[in-house]
Amino acid sequence: MIEAHGATCVVFDGSRDETADACRKKALSEGRYYASHVYNPMFYQGTKTFIYEIFEQLGRIPDNLFIPVGNGTMLLGSQIALNELYASGCLVRLPRIFMVQSEHCAPLYSSCDILPEPTLAEGIAIGKPMRRKEILDNASYSGERIVITAPEAGILPARKELSRNGFHVEHTTAAVYAAFLAYAATHILEGDSLIPLCGAGLKSDK
Repeated sequence: MIEAHGATCVVFDGSRDETADACRKKALSEGRYYASHVYNPMFYQGTKTFIYEIFEQLGRIPDNLFIPVGNGTMLLGSQIALNELYASGCLVRLPRIFMVQSEHCAPLYSSCDILPEPTLAEGIAIGKPMRRKEILDNASYSGERIVITAPEAGILPARKELSRNGFHVEHTTAAVYAAFLAYAATHILEGDSLIPLCGAGLKSDK
Protein backbone atom coordinates (compact mmCIF):
# COMPACT_ATOMS: atom_id res chain seq x y z
CA MET A 1 0.00 0.00 0.00
CA ILE A 2 2.86 2.38 0.81
CA GLU A 3 4.47 1.75 -2.58
CA ALA A 4 1.11 2.01 -4.36
CA HIS A 5 0.86 5.61 -3.16
CA GLY A 6 4.26 6.40 -4.66
CA ALA A 7 6.32 6.34 -1.48
CA THR A 8 9.49 4.38 -0.79
CA CYS A 9 9.20 1.70 1.88
CA VAL A 10 12.30 1.04 3.99
CA VAL A 11 12.16 -2.11 6.11
CA PHE A 12 13.94 -1.77 9.46
CA ASP A 13 14.92 -4.77 11.54
CA GLY A 14 14.07 -3.84 15.10
CA SER A 15 11.38 -3.37 17.73
CA ARG A 16 8.76 -0.61 17.53
CA ASP A 17 10.84 1.53 19.89
CA GLU A 18 14.02 0.94 17.87
CA THR A 19 12.23 1.67 14.62
CA ALA A 20 10.84 4.94 16.00
CA ASP A 21 14.33 5.92 17.20
CA ALA A 22 15.73 5.23 13.72
CA CYS A 23 12.96 7.30 12.10
CA ARG A 24 13.61 10.26 14.38
CA LYS A 25 17.35 10.04 13.77
CA LYS A 26 16.92 9.91 10.00
CA ALA A 27 14.43 12.80 9.98
CA LEU A 28 16.78 14.93 12.08
CA SER A 29 19.90 14.14 10.03
CA GLU A 30 18.15 14.82 6.71
CA GLY A 31 16.18 17.87 7.86
CA ARG A 32 12.85 16.15 7.30
CA TYR A 33 9.59 16.40 9.24
CA TYR A 34 8.87 13.35 11.39
CA ALA A 35 5.13 12.97 10.83
CA SER A 36 4.34 10.84 13.85
CA HIS A 37 0.90 11.19 15.40
CA VAL A 38 2.50 10.71 18.81
CA TYR A 39 3.96 14.23 18.74
CA ASN A 40 1.14 16.07 16.99
CA PRO A 41 -1.14 17.67 19.62
CA MET A 42 -3.95 18.05 17.07
CA PHE A 43 -4.07 14.28 16.61
CA TYR A 44 -5.87 13.93 19.95
CA GLN A 45 -8.58 16.24 18.69
CA GLY A 46 -9.23 13.51 16.14
CA THR A 47 -9.10 10.51 18.46
CA LYS A 48 -11.45 12.22 20.91
CA THR A 49 -14.28 12.10 18.36
CA PHE A 50 -14.62 8.36 19.04
CA ILE A 51 -16.00 9.28 22.47
CA TYR A 52 -18.39 11.82 20.96
CA GLU A 53 -19.69 9.19 18.54
CA ILE A 54 -20.39 6.84 21.46
CA PHE A 55 -22.28 9.58 23.30
CA GLU A 56 -24.27 10.52 20.19
CA GLN A 57 -25.28 6.91 19.52
CA LEU A 58 -26.03 5.84 23.11
CA GLY A 59 -26.96 9.16 24.69
CA ARG A 60 -24.53 8.28 27.48
CA ILE A 61 -21.06 6.82 28.11
CA PRO A 62 -20.70 3.24 29.47
CA ASP A 63 -19.43 2.85 33.03
CA ASN A 64 -16.15 1.17 32.05
CA LEU A 65 -13.89 1.88 29.09
CA PHE A 66 -11.17 -0.60 28.15
CA ILE A 67 -8.59 1.24 26.08
CA PRO A 68 -5.36 -0.13 24.58
CA VAL A 69 -2.37 1.97 25.63
CA GLY A 70 0.97 2.05 23.84
CA ASN A 71 2.04 5.65 23.37
CA GLY A 72 -1.33 6.74 24.75
CA THR A 73 -2.84 8.53 21.76
CA MET A 74 -6.26 6.92 22.05
CA LEU A 75 -6.28 7.29 25.83
CA LEU A 76 -5.37 10.98 25.81
CA GLY A 77 -7.92 11.80 23.13
CA SER A 78 -10.60 9.92 25.05
CA GLN A 79 -9.80 11.80 28.24
CA ILE A 80 -10.05 15.14 26.44
CA ALA A 81 -13.52 14.29 25.15
CA LEU A 82 -14.72 12.88 28.47
CA ASN A 83 -13.52 15.97 30.31
CA GLU A 84 -15.33 18.19 27.79
CA LEU A 85 -18.57 16.23 28.09
CA TYR A 86 -18.35 16.35 31.88
CA ALA A 87 -17.60 20.09 31.94
CA SER A 88 -20.57 20.77 29.66
CA GLY A 89 -22.93 18.88 31.94
CA CYS A 90 -23.58 16.04 29.47
CA LEU A 91 -22.07 13.58 31.94
CA VAL A 92 -22.92 13.54 35.63
CA ARG A 93 -19.88 11.38 36.40
CA LEU A 94 -16.80 10.19 34.57
CA PRO A 95 -16.40 6.54 33.58
CA ARG A 96 -13.73 4.21 34.91
CA ILE A 97 -10.88 3.77 32.41
CA PHE A 98 -8.95 0.52 32.17
CA MET A 99 -5.62 1.13 30.47
CA VAL A 100 -4.75 -2.14 28.73
CA GLN A 101 -1.17 -3.24 28.11
CA SER A 102 0.33 -6.55 27.02
CA GLU A 103 1.67 -8.69 29.84
CA HIS A 104 4.87 -8.88 27.73
CA CYS A 105 5.14 -5.11 27.45
CA ALA A 106 3.66 -3.14 30.32
CA PRO A 107 5.83 -0.10 31.15
CA LEU A 108 2.89 1.71 32.76
CA TYR A 109 2.06 -1.32 34.88
CA SER A 110 5.69 -1.62 36.03
CA SER A 111 6.21 2.17 36.17
CA CYS A 112 9.46 2.10 34.19
CA ASP A 113 10.76 1.80 30.62
CA ILE A 114 11.23 -1.82 29.62
CA LEU A 115 12.53 -3.97 26.79
CA PRO A 116 9.39 -5.61 25.33
CA GLU A 117 9.16 -9.36 25.08
CA PRO A 118 7.63 -10.81 21.90
CA THR A 119 3.87 -10.29 21.89
CA LEU A 120 1.02 -10.67 19.43
CA ALA A 121 -0.24 -7.29 20.62
CA GLU A 122 2.44 -5.45 18.64
CA GLY A 123 0.31 -2.31 18.36
CA ILE A 124 0.87 -1.56 22.06
CA ALA A 125 4.36 -3.06 22.35
CA ILE A 126 5.89 0.28 23.30
CA GLY A 127 8.58 -0.12 25.95
CA LYS A 128 9.30 3.63 26.12
CA PRO A 129 6.03 5.56 25.76
CA MET A 130 6.78 9.03 24.43
CA ARG A 131 3.71 10.43 26.21
CA ARG A 132 4.39 8.72 29.54
CA LYS A 133 4.25 11.97 31.50
CA GLU A 134 0.86 12.93 30.08
CA ILE A 135 -0.48 9.40 30.48
CA LEU A 136 0.48 9.19 34.14
CA ASP A 137 -0.63 12.75 34.95
CA ASN A 138 -3.47 12.11 37.41
CA ALA A 139 -4.54 15.74 37.17
CA SER A 140 -5.52 15.21 33.51
CA TYR A 141 -8.51 13.05 34.40
CA SER A 142 -10.42 12.98 37.68
CA GLY A 143 -12.17 9.68 36.99
CA GLU A 144 -10.80 6.35 38.17
CA ARG A 145 -8.07 4.80 36.03
CA ILE A 146 -6.63 1.30 36.36
CA VAL A 147 -3.73 -0.28 34.46
CA ILE A 148 -4.32 -3.94 33.56
CA THR A 149 -2.52 -6.41 31.32
CA ALA A 150 -3.71 -8.78 28.63
CA PRO A 151 -2.65 -12.43 29.03
CA GLU A 152 -0.68 -13.47 25.96
CA ALA A 153 -2.30 -16.91 25.91
CA GLY A 154 -5.73 -15.30 25.78
CA ILE A 155 -5.21 -13.15 22.68
CA LEU A 156 -5.83 -15.73 19.95
CA PRO A 157 -8.85 -17.31 21.70
CA ALA A 158 -10.31 -13.83 22.20
CA ARG A 159 -9.75 -13.04 18.53
CA LYS A 160 -11.45 -16.26 17.44
CA GLU A 161 -14.43 -15.54 19.69
CA LEU A 162 -14.81 -12.05 18.26
CA SER A 163 -14.55 -13.41 14.71
CA ARG A 164 -17.25 -15.98 15.40
CA ASN A 165 -19.47 -13.10 16.46
CA GLY A 166 -18.79 -11.17 13.26
CA PHE A 167 -15.89 -8.94 14.35
CA HIS A 168 -12.60 -9.78 12.60
CA VAL A 169 -9.99 -7.74 14.47
CA GLU A 170 -6.21 -7.50 14.70
CA HIS A 171 -4.28 -9.05 17.58
CA THR A 172 -3.88 -5.80 19.52
CA THR A 173 -7.63 -5.26 19.57
CA ALA A 174 -8.16 -8.89 20.59
CA ALA A 175 -5.73 -8.28 23.45
CA VAL A 176 -8.10 -5.65 24.85
CA TYR A 177 -10.94 -8.18 24.85
CA ALA A 178 -8.63 -10.78 26.42
CA ALA A 179 -7.75 -8.30 29.16
CA PHE A 180 -11.44 -7.61 29.77
CA LEU A 181 -12.23 -11.31 30.06
CA ALA A 182 -9.33 -11.92 32.44
CA TYR A 183 -10.25 -8.97 34.65
CA ALA A 184 -13.96 -9.82 34.71
CA ALA A 185 -13.13 -13.39 35.71
CA THR A 186 -11.40 -12.27 38.91
CA HIS A 187 -13.09 -8.96 39.78
CA ILE A 188 -16.59 -7.63 40.21
CA LEU A 189 -17.13 -5.27 37.30
CA GLU A 190 -19.93 -2.84 38.09
CA GLY A 191 -21.99 -1.37 35.27
CA ASP A 192 -21.57 -1.91 31.55
CA SER A 193 -18.33 -1.86 29.59
CA LEU A 194 -17.10 -0.63 26.23
CA ILE A 195 -14.30 -2.33 24.30
CA PRO A 196 -13.27 -0.42 21.15
CA LEU A 197 -12.60 -2.65 18.15
CA CYS A 198 -10.10 -0.28 16.60
CA GLY A 199 -7.99 -2.50 14.34
CA ALA A 200 -9.14 -4.54 11.34
CA GLY A 201 -8.21 -8.23 11.20
CA LEU A 202 -6.48 -7.91 7.82
CA LYS A 203 -3.59 -6.23 9.67
CA SER A 204 -2.77 -9.54 11.36
CA ASP A 205 -1.19 -12.55 9.66
CA LYS A 206 -2.81 -15.40 11.64
